[in-house]
Amino acid sequence: TTSSVSGNIDPKQMSELPVLGRNWMSLSLLAPGNRTNTQGSVPVQDRHAGDVREFELNIDGQQVTAVLGTGNQARYSKDSIAEFQFIANRFDATQGRSSGVQVNAITKSGTNTPSGSFVGNFRDSKFNAQDPVLHLVVPYSDQQWSGTFGGPIRKDKVHFFANYDYEHEPITSIWNTPYPAFNISLAGVTSIKMAGVRLDYELSPKTRLMTKVSGSNLWQPFGAGNNNHPGATNSNSEVSREVLAQFTQVLSGRTVNEIKGGMSSYLLDQQAVATWSHHWLAPDITAGGPRILLRGFSNSQNQNLPRYRIQRVWSVRDDFTLQYEAAGTHALKLGGELLYHDEFTRNCLWCMGELTANSAPAPNAAALQAIFPDPFNADTWNLNALSSITTRYKVGVSTGEFNTPYSIPKYGAWAQDDWTIGPRVTLNLGVRWDLAWNGFAQEVSLSPWMAPNRPQDGNNVQPRVGVAYSLNDRTVLRGGGGLYYADVTSPNVQWAESAATIALITANNDGRADFASNPFNGPLPTFDQATKLFCYANNSAPGCLIRDLQELAPPPGKLAEVGHSWQTSVGMARQLGSDMALEADYVFTGSRNEHRIQDNVNVLFDPATGLPLNFNVKNASGRFINRPYPDWGVVGLYLMNGRSNYNGLQTVFTKRMSHRWQGTLTYTLSTLKDSDPRPLNGLTEVPFQVNAAFGDDYGPAVSDQRHRAVFNGIWNAGYGFQLSGIYFYGSGERFAVTSGAGVSTTLIGAAGSDRLRSDGTIVPRNGFVGFPIHRLDMRLQRRFKIAGGVAGDGIVELFNVLNRANYGGYVTNESSLQYKQPTSSTNLSYAPRSLQLGFRIVF
Repeated sequence: TTSSVSGNIDPKQMSELPVLGRNWMSLSLLAPGNRTNTQGSVPVQDRHAGDVREFELNIDGQQVTAVLGTGNQARYSKDSIAEFQFIANRFDATQGRSSGVQVNAITKSGTNTPSGSFVGNFRDSKFNAQDPVLHLVVPYSDQQWSGTFGGPIRKDKVHFFANYDYEHEPITSIWNTPYPAFNISLAGVTSIKMAGVRLDYELSPKTRLMTKVSGSNLWQPFGAGNNNHPGATNSNSEVSREVLAQFTQVLSGRTVNEIKGGMSSYLLDQQAVATWSHHWLAPDITAGGPRILLRGFSNSQNQNLPRYRIQRVWSVRDDFTLQYEAAGTHALKLGGELLYHDEFTRNCLWCMGELTANSAPAPNAAALQAIFPDPFNADTWNLNALSSITTRYKVGVSTGEFNTPYSIPKYGAWAQDDWTIGPRVTLNLGVRWDLAWNGFAQEVSLSPWMAPNRPQDGNNVQPRVGVAYSLNDRTVLRGGGGLYYADVTSPNVQWAESAATIALITANNDGRADFASNPFNGPLPTFDQATKLFCYANNSAPGCLIRDLQELAPPPGKLAEVGHSWQTSVGMARQLGSDMALEADYVFTGSRNEHRIQDNVNVLFDPATGLPLNFNVKNASGRFINRPYPDWGVVGLYLMNGRSNYNGLQTVFTKRMSHRWQGTLTYTLSTLKDSDPRPLNGLTEVPFQVNAAFGDDYGPAVSDQRHRAVFNGIWNAGYGFQLSGIYFYGSGERFAVTSGAGVSTTLIGAAGSDRLRSDGTIVPRNGFVGFPIHRLDMRLQRRFKIAGGVAGDGIVELFNVLNRANYGGYVTNESSLQYKQPTSSTNLSYAPRSLQLGFRIVF
């Protein structure tokens, strides 16, 4: 009856397949149409350097997706999830705010029979192989405990289910830079806590009420080691909370109404690990250190540290279902919803300052060690040693505490009719409308960049149609197409809102020997002082300050339309025997108005070369002549002008549990291409073709992967033994390569593509292809009867059984001494062989 392309991860797979770290979201890799290799808290990795979000996460029908534009997602215990669905293409009109994937998970509920579980999982580095990049066994240990209990409060009327999950993970991060002095390690403890309670009430034979609360807490003392300067690492705290109530009423034999409401929140709190008593906001802030960008190496803390962000989404939704007969059988679904996204952000935006020191190659190893004698104490850094190669300094100042509160109300309405015309044909007809009010900060104005009261994007009507045709009782042909609008994420609004309270000031190197440590040759201006001294505010008076702006809202029109995709598929499903099925679908997703960031639009291009004109050239009177707005510095815009096209043949073979085994094999042959759009100069598009390093370029995208095959199986071997496993193969993914020569930053400030080399040639777009990934995970368990209805499982799980060297990233900066070398990753998809021991007691 449905023509969409999806995959279900059933309760058997949830409980019996090997999962390193007990992260149930990792099982989304098994679903047909999944295009990510990385395991984590998200089902699909964001594309184009995080600019493009293509999924929504729904738990019991409540949207819980964090849209901060950074961080992770809310966490839920594996033992609280009954099953979940991964819809890769053409979901129906009852769901929206995603241009790609919907993940729908259902939590466990209690029954009339009291039951529960107690689970323990343990890992230790003494059982692990060497890291394939660091060539040593990284010290590691992990202990996970989980308990569930559910049952009746009042038989046949009221049931409960509760869960608690705790993870204690002593970790070690090891840095692998080109400079031995910085290849140090940090040791600490990561912890995760997850809990939830669900109550189900049968108020009458026709009315039901479900309520639940859940939450999670994550603490990480520092980040993973990498090839950046270790002083750039930071701590990370994430907190999520969810509350939901759902009331279901059977109105008649043909009509059902369901209303649900609740709140979901996600908090992110990050602090620099390095100390800095000379921070200009001391004593309030005494952590961090100036960001320092060198050729092929950097000490680049996150520019927002310290940062505190929290989103709270209040939601209410009504679903009405009507079954009726009219030239066939109709299942009509009507509904509407409101999500009120309320957010508070305290990003200390650029408050540590940033030195761009790439006018010449980076100092040698001995010199760098002398400049940074203590990586975690910025007071010891000899910044003036970098003055001779520094081009500019940027810093943020605020009216107060860098606070940015804002809200985005989101509305949706839909009609979906699944019309069974006869025994062979079902039509899926739907239409949906979505609106994100203030989704592009239309209420914010800042002349000349953001005009007041810009129009809302309110015409997002999405027709969807599908058909399933049964050739016989074993074969179905299916297909269809439709329009799907993406969600509006926080960065659409956050950066534009912050312009009212945060000012970015830049200073170009004036040749002083102490410029790097004293860029303003005196005290840093306050926000009030800066707003009066800005060149645009005082008619470019002598000594005026240049203001930078980051990711402002786009100008109205095509550049400010919500991203969307046209999705089509055509395929077939065939039942083989009594327990097997084969599916094959051609899938196309054409995404338009994708999010792109142009870091600097305040630049002019040369029509003869297609290159930006030198950003810093002045005339005799000291005015910048190659900027559309000479009184401004680097001005970034958040634009909706990207596009991508995905073409894939997605196949899946399924063997349901029979003859003591079950298995699923998926294979995808696909291409993914996207664009770097033509840039803007000022607020209008450049009217001629530019150098390909700066736009007008379309081709294979980052993460483009030609082949992907995944098998999972479960075999009941007898005598209480069970063997299960997952095999994953992914051909090499594409990565973006940069020149690292600093040519682009010389041309247009701190902006633009870094594909232009010093000799004028261009680094091929996404031209580096990584190695294929082969990964085999296996699990052996034995069931023991303990007493009465109590049983226990002893579990041994081995991950990356063949100890294949898999890599999740590479050094892709041509100026780095480690260019093309793999980077170490803490993601479990790329881990060396490791062992996990566990037990499970059920009753």
